[in-house]
Amino acid sequence: MADLSARWAALGLLSPRSQPLPEGARARLVHLAELRDIGGPSEAARAGAEFAGERWFRGDLLGVRPWLVPDTPAREVVASVLPAEWTGFLALLGEYGPWVYAPDVRALQELSGSYSALVTAARSASEAEVLLAAERSLTLGAHRTLLVRLEATPYRQPTRSGVTADGLHDLETAFWTLAGTLAAQAHARWQARH
Repeated sequence: MADLSARWAALGLLSPRSQPLPEGARARLVHLAELRDIGGPSEAARAGAEFAGERWFRGDLLGVRPWLVPDTPAREVVASVLPAEWTGFLALLGEYGPWVYAPDVRALQELSGSYSALVTAARSASEAEVLLAAERSLTLGAHRTLLVRLEATPYRQPTRSGVTADGLHDLETAFWTLAGTLAAQAHARWQARH
């Protein structure tokens, strides 16, 4: 157990399962926790100011947008996304989930479905498999911490047929790939128009 704790700590999680899941919170792990319609510069500035202090906000949004300046301050991230992709929805997928910027409702649903698949699979996996998948994912990018975030809560209910680390890694990779693809498509559409 000490070995697992040390490995979680190396991923930035000092106290696994220390955040309680109050009644009903288990279901909200995959529901929209925040949603803002970004229709122009004033909404982008407000959202940036409101969420700049959120731990994963900056990394999630910049991690899938290599065309943005990597050291953009958190307060200015949404304002930087807006002129590169134009209007969309800023959302937090679940209380411990990723921040996303989606061009439309369909894209938001796709991202939510992809994240939900990861949470559902991780819920039935053993801690050892989740940890191994989290370690693998983090090597692909500092923002790839979805499994680490989930493990802060007692969300898992392991089963004998739980998914493997490879399966979990593939699901997290699929989520971030989708987020990056949708962002790149929105960026390309915006560039083509201007």
